[in-house]
Amino acid sequence: MKNKKIMDRLALLRNRMEEYGIDYYMMPTSDFHNSEYAADFFKVREYFSNFTGSNGTLVVAKEWAGMWTDGRYFIQAEREMEGTGITLYRMMNEGVPTINEYLQENMQKGQCLGFDGRVISAEIGEELEADLAEKSIRFRFDQDLAEEVWTDRPQLPCHDLYVLSDELCGKSFAQKTAEVRKQMQEYKTDAYLLCKLDDIMWLTNLRGNDVECNPVGLSYAFLTMDTFYLFVQPGEVTDKVHE
Repeated sequence: MKNKKIMDRLALLRNRMEEYGIDYYMMPTSDFHNSEYAADFFKVREYFSNFTGSNGTLVVAKEWAGMWTDGRYFIQAEREMEGTGITLYRMMNEGVPTINEYLQENMQKGQCLGFDGRVISAEIGEELEADLAEKSIRFRFDQDLAEEVWTDRPQLPCHDLYVLSDELCGKSFAQKTAEVRKQMQEYKTDAYLLCKLDDIMWLTNLRGNDVECNPVGLSYAFLTMDTFYLFVQPGEVTDKVHE
């Protein structure tokens, strides 16, 4: 029996892909910081496939879609994706191509691979760029197509940050930033960008509740030798944190 709900969602996604000139669109299981537990806002792969496992990557083309997942989820993925038209690729099994190998084999010269660049690591992006270079593949990493299709998408996690005492943390924010800047001097670095949430929380002595099982807030930090910028959602900044 066909899963009309998922097939309709994929049809809407393909319409957006065509509008943006994207031939293949990739959706991993990840948030902006590669956290182990992705909040509902980030469950794009699940929305377009019905597969609820904690690991998997969905790739969609005009007339094909494939899901790559590991051995923990072969049976679950097969059951949940029944009737969706999505092909299951059992990772690490003999004869099963990796995503990169599949794209190398099937993408045509000059085609475009799209993904939300905020949920794909630089390492994966560089590997794709290298593996697909011979086919002159173009990349669109500036489009979160789910934003235009998933009309009842959950909100981005947003919870109050809170401040831990210097005594509990061992060192003050000022002491920690001084140590980081000392390292920056040794490496002749003018600026330092932090994207790892646990690093940011350690450095600032802040904590949050945006990732399940992890006391972190969604954020980025940027240091120079005399300034510190913390990028967070305004709704997370309490009076105490602002102070």
